[in-house]
Amino acid sequence: MNKENIIEIIRIALEIDSLSIDDSSDNIEEWDSLGQLSILSALDKETNGKASSINGLSEMFTVREIVEEIEKL
Repeated sequence: MNKENIIEIIRIALEIDSLSIDDSSDNIEEWDSLGQLSILSALDKETNGKASSINGLSEMFTVREIVEEIEKL
């Protein structure tokens, strides 16, 4: 899965119009605890359960961190 796909999955999970690699929970109002859960669920679905095996993914609150970890799968 490439960077653009991962960003799109996060954008859709947060139900927002645009998202960049430099965004984070600090600058996106929709990225609250429910938003984080939506991101994790969407990524897990798209990776057929592999995302849930990533240690610390639930504590990642920047698009860049999440993309770097998911690209390793």
